[in-house]
Amino acid sequence: MFIKSTVFPFRHSQFIRYIAGIMMLFLIACEKSEEYVPVPTYFPITTGSYRIYAVDEAIYSTGNKEPKTASWFEKEEITYSKTDSNGVSECQISYSIRTKPTDYWQKTKEYKAFVSIDKVLQNKDNELITYLVFPYSPAAKWDAFQHFSINDEDPRYGHLSYYENLDQPVQVDSLYFSTTLKVTERVDTTGVLLYRLGYKYYADGVGLVMDVQTDYDYLQNNGELVDYRVIDKGVRRIRKIIGYGLRK
Repeated sequence: MFIKSTVFPFRHSQFIRYIAGIMMLFLIACEKSEEYVPVPTYFPITTGSYRIYAVDEAIYSTGNKEPKTASWFEKEEITYSKTDSNGVSECQISYSIRTKPTDYWQKTKEYKAFVSIDKVLQNKDNELITYLVFPYSPAAKWDAFQHFSINDEDPRYGHLSYYENLDQPVQVDSLYFSTTLKVTERVDTTGVLLYRLGYKYYADGVGLVMDVQTDYDYLQNNGELVDYRVIDKGVRRIRKIIGYGLRK
């Protein structure tokens, strides 16, 4: 006597479709249960956003024992931004300087930045610099000045930028930033003839918060070093953020 099964009341094709549907629902549920982790915005382009920096500079020149020092303040403000149909965002940055905190800002120039799917380019003084590349990764390396007209006598020549300290906190004097990354541009600090060190820190939602550039050539006489690491010529420039916000 034939007994109809009540355990599997489907035909084979119906059963396959049933299992496939269950698996699809399971996958959708898994996707929805994953927590979304936003990518840090290390180069924000919001119109009206601004950053103020204190800059200290020391210039060493041949024949002078002591460097010529100077200090001033800089402000960068995004005056407009737009995104084209290819997803490339363009913003215009107004650059101003003043000597003392009580002085009026003097606008000296404007330049543009372009944020695409794989990099951030900035057109500064009619030359393109690649400040950041995407995705952020310790494995990323790039020539920041590949579009720049520099020769082998320029301290930046021949160095590749790379990321360090991804998504780490940084204290810049009195300002604390919980999520930053470091872009190392060049590190040659143990050589006997010269000293090269360049790096930048970017903070999530703020942008550049610190920029350190140091390049020294040590004193030589007829090809022989004079004492130990006596600076002959070079520049040290340290730029630190002291304020930022959104202009109303």
